[in-house]
Amino acid sequence: MTIRTPNPINSSQMLLDLQRSKERYSNYASQLTTGKAIVNLGDDPAGSAAILNFQASIDQNSQFISQINAATGFLQNSETVASSVQTQVTRLMELAQSGLNGTQSATSRGAIASEVDGIYTGLVNLANTKVQGKYIFAGTNTTTVPFDAATAPAGQPNSITYNGNNANIDFTVGASATTATNIPGDTLFLGGAAPGSYGGNLDLFNAAKSLSVALNSGNTANIQTAYTNLQAISTHLNDVITQLGGLQNGIDNIKTSLQDVNTNLQAVQDTVEGVDYPTAITGFSREGTAQSATLSVLSKISSKNLFDYLA
Repeated sequence: MTIRTPNPINSSQMLLDLQRSKERYSNYASQLTTGKAIVNLGDDPAGSAAILNFQASIDQNSQFISQINAATGFLQNSETVASSVQTQVTRLMELAQSGLNGTQSATSRGAIASEVDGIYTGLVNLANTKVQGKYIFAGTNTTTVPFDAATAPAGQPNSITYNGNNANIDFTVGASATTATNIPGDTLFLGGAAPGSYGGNLDLFNAAKSLSVALNSGNTANIQTAYTNLQAISTHLNDVITQLGGLQNGIDNIKTSLQDVNTNLQAVQDTVEGVDYPTAITGFSREGTAQSATLSVLSKISSKNLFDYLA
């Protein structure tokens, strides 16, 4: 009589196949749970490398977008202040015209001068605007108060000393693109790089202070000069506001482009990374069935003993 016993080699192979099936089953389960075709980097090295490259580009573009958002905040505040200054300059021009009216008395001109002084103080406050703890009209000297109303430059008693600089604060908004996020205070309020612009026809503080002095003294010639200078300042402010708007539109366009690129990259990444659900479901079911069958066979083998084969 021939006695047959279970082949340990066959059992070992079945156990090995079972382990591999469990790994494939777990992988399919992870794919269905995460929605990603590549669960482990080793599953598809080429696809994994492509996904990492896509994600690196997306992350870099997202950083540029964050920079743009920060730049936008500074530009918007600068534009808001510039528009407020323009409004005040328009009012100063109206007051200057009133002062030129020959029917004005010394008392009425003094009242007009008082309003001019109030506007002057407001302009100094606007020039020293602070955003997120930084003076936005100090150039790159953002921790220094740019305009000190108590200090006049030499030979220009009606002007204010500018303590900032004429440098731009540039933000990186692309792989090879930067944008200015500020207008230096001397450009906006003095008309150009200090100190050469102190007392010039675009020096706003000089124009306002000179107007007040001329109104109080009744000097119509100087009132007219102040009015003429305010007209030039108004034109200059319009140019600055247009410049700020152009900077804003430029970085808005860059932001839109970066967002579009990220959307496209994400779509391609999803195509590479996304799971093929029909294939994953079929594989998941197949491996589950295979494991059940293998376990059933192993259980029958393990339940047999020598007497089963002798029977």
